[in-house]
Amino acid sequence: MDLSIYSKSSDISVEWVPFIAPNGSPWYRDTERQDSKMDKKMEITKAYEDLQKILISTSLPETEDRTKHPRSGHTADTTTICVMGEPSFCMSILLEGARQCPGNMLLCLSSSWFCIHPSNLALPSSLCVRQAVTFDLGGRTFLDTFYPPRRVTYLFWQGRDHILMEGDWECPMGGSPQLSNFLDNTLSIRLLLDSRQLPLAPALLLKPHHLAPWRLLHEAGKNTRILELKLKEDWKEGVKRKISDFLAFLRMNGHQKVVIKSCGPRWRKSFATIFYDSLMTDSVLKAALELVGKLNDGEAILLEGFITTMSPRRVHPLQPPPYIPRCTIHPPQLTIHLCAVVCRAREDQPILSKVVCMIGRAEKPLCHRYSLPQSLDTTLELWGVTDSRQKEDIWCQIKVAAENTMRVVIEEEKKMTSKERGGCKAQIDVLGVDFLLTVVDYMVTPVISGLTSALCLETCGIHECLLGSLAASGPITVNSATRLLVETMLERSMRFVMEKKEVLVIGAGGISKKFIWEAAKDYQIKIHLVESNPEHFASSLVSSFIHYDFEDHSLDETHAKNLLTIVKGKNLNLSGCMAFWDECTVLAAVLGNLLELPGPHPSAVRLAKHKTQTQLHLFSINSLSPLLPCPGVFAVPCFSLCPGESGLIETESALSYPFVLKPESGAGAVGVRLIQDEEDCRILIRKMGLGSRACNHFVSIDRGELEETYEANVSCTADTKRSCEGGYGENQKPGISRNGTLHDEASSTSITPLYGEGTHTSPHLLLAEYISGSEHDVDLILGPTGRILAAYVSDNGPTLLPGFTETAAALPSRLCAEQCCQLVQAAASCCRAIRLYPGVFNVELKLTEYGPRLLEINPRMGGFYLRDWIHHVYGTDLVMVALALSCGLDPALPAGGAYANAVLVGVMCTGESHEQALYGTARPERLAELHNSGLIRFNRLEGSPRKGPDQEPYGNVACEGVGQKEAREKLLGVCAVLGLDTEQYPIKYLTGEFQ
Repeated sequence: MDLSIYSKSSDISVEWVPFIAPNGSPWYRDTERQDSKMDKKMEITKAYEDLQKILISTSLPETEDRTKHPRSGHTADTTTICVMGEPSFCMSILLEGARQCPGNMLLCLSSSWFCIHPSNLALPSSLCVRQAVTFDLGGRTFLDTFYPPRRVTYLFWQGRDHILMEGDWECPMGGSPQLSNFLDNTLSIRLLLDSRQLPLAPALLLKPHHLAPWRLLHEAGKNTRILELKLKEDWKEGVKRKISDFLAFLRMNGHQKVVIKSCGPRWRKSFATIFYDSLMTDSVLKAALELVGKLNDGEAILLEGFITTMSPRRVHPLQPPPYIPRCTIHPPQLTIHLCAVVCRAREDQPILSKVVCMIGRAEKPLCHRYSLPQSLDTTLELWGVTDSRQKEDIWCQIKVAAENTMRVVIEEEKKMTSKERGGCKAQIDVLGVDFLLTVVDYMVTPVISGLTSALCLETCGIHECLLGSLAASGPITVNSATRLLVETMLERSMRFVMEKKEVLVIGAGGISKKFIWEAAKDYQIKIHLVESNPEHFASSLVSSFIHYDFEDHSLDETHAKNLLTIVKGKNLNLSGCMAFWDECTVLAAVLGNLLELPGPHPSAVRLAKHKTQTQLHLFSINSLSPLLPCPGVFAVPCFSLCPGESGLIETESALSYPFVLKPESGAGAVGVRLIQDEEDCRILIRKMGLGSRACNHFVSIDRGELEETYEANVSCTADTKRSCEGGYGENQKPGISRNGTLHDEASSTSITPLYGEGTHTSPHLLLAEYISGSEHDVDLILGPTGRILAAYVSDNGPTLLPGFTETAAALPSRLCAEQCCQLVQAAASCCRAIRLYPGVFNVELKLTEYGPRLLEINPRMGGFYLRDWIHHVYGTDLVMVALALSCGLDPALPAGGAYANAVLVGVMCTGESHEQALYGTARPERLAELHNSGLIRFNRLEGSPRKGPDQEPYGNVACEGVGQKEAREKLLGVCAVLGLDTEQYPIKYLTGEFQ
């Protein structure tokens, strides 16, 4: 709100005209600016009425007018996705946007609804919206005005042809008039696709001699012959000869008809498409020669082989008895027209989103708006194709051809200048590809007939509305064609909002965190890194590097005050403060609190870091949240392990073997051990030197009354006490008292610090009840109020006891939807119970026969391979999301959750089990080569390739598949070749549950 566009000096000084924003359009030509407001009003009113007709026909409420009460409360960083175009073309996008980002999807019916804020520097100008139709939950719409004008963070362009952009805009754009003109030039697009060997009908191009429509004219095309029309004395004879040869070629290849049409800029009016029999050589010659003189500038004549659609396997109807009159029916020849919508996903990868079909008579062109769309599966069933393998083969052919078409367009777009694209951040985010289904060599084959993004989107929108209106008669799953497109819009919007933001990160971590610095640089986010090691490799990968020794984390309060002085001395314009490295999470929270930056409170991070206190705090909450179980349901009984055996005796009296011995704070399951019985327990404790000293009474847990968790005083050092208490003075947050006691807002229960004062030794280990069941990770994204923004559930394979180091994993989870929801709600409930939000957190749980049970909460982004996997499978970058939340910004995630586009199954490589392979068959160079070729996904972790006790894994090797079974089978083959499958590390057993 500190930008000048939000200042009172830029107040609107003119009177609002209904539907027309003041000051006119930011991108009309001078002649267009002279048009009367009344003409514009009529045009906008017509579009607005069309929108109301669409809403009524789809059983959605009509638009509510809220223009008398301008909307406010937005900032320059509020997600604002604007769609510019006719409502019918954009309805699928708008309704999907209402589901994924309700209230942030805006339809702009006129360019006059925008305004610009010129940049003071030589930078693109800010684009703002003053009026729009807001799409909200349930398809509700509102006609809104915004004061101050709302900054656009993404603009999707489906505008009319006569609107021309002037200047450049800072926001990312999905399409532009220039890119629309590029796609609409049928001549250039055909030559481009043909040069890349994509499936097209054979054609002869009659090109005027002065026309050089495309630089690819001299490249070899598989299906396009080019004849240049040089108007010399004998030019007609040459044309006749070439046309005759082409018609003979068509007849030889089974084309019974030829289509004559013009190709070139689509916005130009031209003659209608004509059909002729390929045997009618003279008629074709006459028609082609007559049309030569009718060509517009930039056009050429295209003679194209008529594509005969695959014949339906007709079911003959019952024949009536002889005494009943019969009607002789000659079934017309039919054609199938396919519309495939391809979305540009992460890393510029094209993904086929949806395919709809239309059926019509073959003797005339099949128009989008005059045909009933239906699914590919329904169409193939009607056509007699019932075999699932044949259906899958047809789908795969369409998918490959459509995605390759989008890939060719993206490659050509990258060769354009910013001016040719219509803006420095303009790109094609969605493409509609028209296909015809024919038979080639007894195989059903799709053939590209054109690119029509707007019409394909409209057709898919019609299909979705039809299913939506029929949903009352039964459960129908409506697959949105624009789900991936809206996800791309949100992702580009978030990247735009985060550009140039400055974030202070505490702790660089190891080699496994290198991707963080690379991602931040790619996102143009300024990272100021604080690190103890002055020669850390990350120092050259960030915007600025601050060397400060914070290794003694018992002095985090002191470190935070010192860093506060350093940061203020550098005059850094910080928007956030956070940590990705586990050891630095408390320090980052304390420093962020001192800087008054967004993030979880330090007491919540301390509580999450202390595993015993986390569990006991959950047990202490005895009030139920509405509609959710008490957080204590998910807790696991545990005891801090002090020197001496008196506490152990009390532990054994409350719990039954086996136990799990683990560090109070740590990562990667290092040092975690299974204790089978009393003898093993005492032997292990003596080895650790914990049995030689006496200690006071342990905190005990009565299995029948778990809410009465604190029954005795336990001693600890002052440092441990500091890690358990708050002491936040005037800046204390609600629910946390000055002495460190945490209160549950819904009850009178309070939790005192676990340890008292007065001892010299701090316990660092705990004993917990062993929980049987499958282990899972929930990577959880919580908003400022604790609301779940997104969650990703992954499966872990069995561990090699008595250790608990991770061995194998899979994403997405194999569990049913209900069990995944149980895990997500359990993770969120535990985080909310300790007030750990906002942020990205990793919660480890076990799913038992009686529900989820919490193992631990990691108050930072998940480590190992999780960020890479989630980004690849779901398209969500946890690095960007964590940085955005640390800045107090909306991470712009789909409200309904992201959809998985693949399945990954992977195994860990450890020096202890794979030292020989890691120095031979699975050496780093070979793993990198396989990763770059796409055969595996390899993530380098912190461990060493050499053998060693209690070490973290060296890396993770994963394979991708349609399902867990396919991915696992690929992984088994890869591990066998790489030598990772051994008797001591049986991959088949460790991945046995992923099927």
